[in-house]
Amino acid sequence: MPLISMPEPDPDILARSPQILAALRAALPADALVTDPSETRAYDCDALTAYRCAPLAVALPRTTEEVAAVMRVCGDHGVPVIPRGAGTSLAGGALPTTDSVVIGAMRLREVLEIDLENRFIRVQSGITNLSVSAALAPTASSMRPTRPRSSPAPSRATSP
Repeated sequence: MPLISMPEPDPDILARSPQILAALRAALPADALVTDPSETRAYDCDALTAYRCAPLAVALPRTTEEVAAVMRVCGDHGVPVIPRGAGTSLAGGALPTTDSVVIGAMRLREVLEIDLENRFIRVQSGITNLSVSAALAPTASSMRPTRPRSSPAPSRATSP
C-alpha cells in the first residue's frame, strides 16, 4: 500500500476533457499532443514508480511559443500542468494526476546563445549536458556544464 495518496482529480476538468483536448489540438501541431491512453502511460510516473497516474494529455512542444500556447489553454481551463524533463527523478516531481497535462521538455533542446567572454550559455530546458558540451567543443572553451545531481557519480578506482 502506498505511503501517500494521489490527489483526487477534479471532476469538472474530467467532464470538460473533450473541450480541453480540442483547444490543445487547435494550439499545437498534430505530433505535439499525445492523448491516447496507451501512449500517455509512458508519462504516468517518473523514476519513482511506486505512484502511477496517467495524465489527461501530454504536450511535446518544440518552441517557447508552443509552451506558451499550452500554458494559455490550461490556464483558461483551470487544468494543472506538470513540467517534465527526462523523467529520471526519484523524488516524484513529475507525477501527473488524471486531470493534468504534462509538458515534456525533451524536444526543447536548442542552444540559443553562447557568450564565452562572460562564460554564459543560454539553452532550452530539454537539452542534455552532453549536447551542451558538444556545442561548446568547437570553441575550445574550458566552460563545461557541471554534473547534475541526477547523474550518477563517476566511478572511482579503489585500492586494496
